[in-house]
Order: sequence, then structure tokens, then C-alpha cells
Amino acid sequence: MDHRQLCAHAATALAAIPADHRPQVMVGFDGFIDHIIAVVAKRATATSYTAMATIAEFGARVTEAAGKSANFELVVKQSKIGGNGPIMANALCGYGHRVTAIGLLGDGAIDPVFAPLAARAEEAISLGAAASTDALEFADGKLMLGKLLPMDQVTYATLLAKLGADRLRAVLKRSAAIATVNWTMTLGMTEIWERLAAEVLPGLRADRPLFFVDLADPAKRTLEDQRRGLSTLTTLQRHVDIVLGMNEMELRQVLTALGVDWQDGGSEFEQARKGCEIVRDKLGVTYAMCHLVKSAAVAWNRAGEKASACADGFFEPKPKITTGAGDHFNAGFLAALLAGIAPLHAIQIGGATSGFYVRNAASPTRADVVGFLRGPAT
Repeated sequence: MDHRQLCAHAATALAAIPADHRPQVMVGFDGFIDHIIAVVAKRATATSYTAMATIAEFGARVTEAAGKSANFELVVKQSKIGGNGPIMANALCGYGHRVTAIGLLGDGAIDPVFAPLAARAEEAISLGAAASTDALEFADGKLMLGKLLPMDQVTYATLLAKLGADRLRAVLKRSAAIATVNWTMTLGMTEIWERLAAEVLPGLRADRPLFFVDLADPAKRTLEDQRRGLSTLTTLQRHVDIVLGMNEMELRQVLTALGVDWQDGGSEFEQARKGCEIVRDKLGVTYAMCHLVKSAAVAWNRAGEKASACADGFFEPKPKITTGAGDHFNAGFLAALLAGIAPLHAIQIGGATSGFYVRNAASPTRADVVGFLRGPAT
């Protein structure tokens, strides 16, 4: 089956979802105000400049400054909701899901930056003031400069203080999917997972909700921390169906933490598929997914079916925005799984959700994604 046929099948599956399919989803627990920034290469006038095109160009300028000094002009192009949680929650709202967004959404009242999310979500619960990120965007990637002190508030104790044990249990009991993202910056996340596995999830419900996890570039965490977190996912799997979402760098890091080499040979998505199979089997999780720049792969073990798949994606050489692209992929992929769509089509739907977002700088609706899959972009 070629890529266009695969997209057509994915579009048909997505379009067949009933209009009243609006599952409950809980997403948490970070929250950032993102400042999308261009780094000036040359300024012509007070209102005209040329931005640095690549990370390599910026890196060369930084290297040249060693032992000297340098001045970099940063132009804030946009300030928007940030953090893996709020961006993913907003994207799931676009699918019509009933979202409970929990995170750093404002000190006391919801911050105005998060007001559109709060208006779309079924419920928005703030754990405290938002952190912030300066996202330096280039044609070949982005550099995220985070100011993370507020993230110290994201702990199990804070969840209990803000929600109370009964309300927390109620939210988790009603949610068809639970997404806990940005493990790397959330130093309290492993304890949250451990406490949920030990104190909340056992006996909470008869079914097994999807439990989506995004590690979010764990390279700066120690191998000991990574292994403890990954081990906790195996523990959580007793009560939920873990969906571990990764990009290529994160998959490489997870394999290193598991003591396994990257699987060379074949196309990029074949290598990722092999890696996902290893992660699935080593951790015993239901899904291990990897979205790459130009493709995606997934391995799963559910309802007696153990398999994997991979496919090309929707690369855009001149995106309007890249910050949040992975979170949109994750939202589309999770939405497809919640609708019972096959994993191969789910990675196409994730890719199309992200593809629409980077081309339009806006979160798509379900109809937008169907149109994207059927349109010339495929």
C-alpha cells in the first residue's frame, strides 16, 4: 500500500467516528508560557531583519564568541500557551474530546494566556503559576530555553492539596485516557506515577484506560532517574495500558537506558520500528510509538495481537511553527487509539494532526485532519 492509499484509509477511519464520540481525557501536569523567538542574523532597519536560518549557523556564532563576547538580538514573534500538557490538551479539544487540563495555568486565577484552553476544556485546574520558555526557532529545529522554577510545584502532594483525594480519584475514574507528559522537567512525576500505581489505580475501575506518557527529551536526567521512571511505567502497566510516545532522540535515549544499541539498518522508520519493538518488550507496555521528522513507527501488544508498523509522514520544509508539533502528533495518535483505529492508521492521523498544525500554526479539528489526509499535502 503506497502512502496516498494509507492516508485515504486513515481518513476514512477518522471520518467514520460518530459525532457524539467525545471521550473524557485528563492531561497534566506542566504549564508554560512560550515565547516564540527568532534570532537576528542581520538587521536592516528598525522593522526589518534577517533571522538565522539554522541551529548550525547559531551554534557557529556561539562558538566564535568563546574567549570573547557576543550580542544576540532576540525577536519575540509570538507568546502562546506552552508546555506539553496544555498544548496536547488544546489539540485534543480540537478533536471534540472532553478534556480535564491540570497544570501550571496561573497563580490563583487562570492566566490570560491559558484562557482559550480553559474555555474549550471541560475543566481546567491550576496547580500554580506557569513556567516559561524562550523557544529559539530555526528551519532545522528549535532550542528550548526554559525557566523552570515553578515546575517544582508539580508534586503528588500538590495534586492532593489542590484537588483532594476524592476529586483526583473521580477524574482518573472517568477518563478514558490519562496523559502525563513532560517527565524530564517534572522532577516529581516519577513519584506521582508511583503513588498512583500504589494508592489510587488499584481497584479504581474495571477497565484499563490508556495512559499516555511523553518523556520530553530525558537526556539531562541521570540514567538512574531514567531507569527508575521507566521501571515505574512497567508497574503502572498492571492497571492501565501504557502508551509511550517518543521522538527519535527520545527513543535513542530510552534504548540506552535499557542497555540496548540503536538498531541500524534499513530506512529511518524501519530502524525506529525495531527500536519500538524492543522498548515494548523490555518494559512490557501496550504501545511504544516514535514520531520522526519525516515518518513514524509504532509497536503494540494488545488483545492478543503483538505487532509493529511504520510509514512515511508529512514533512514540511518551511513550517510556520514547530514548537508543539510533537504534542499535536501525540494528541492525534491518542485520539485515534481512543476511537479504536488501527495503530498503523493512528500514526498517520498523528502525523496529519502535526502536519496541519505546522503548516497553519493552529490546532486542527477532526474534519481538518480528514481533509488534510485526503488533500494534496499527502
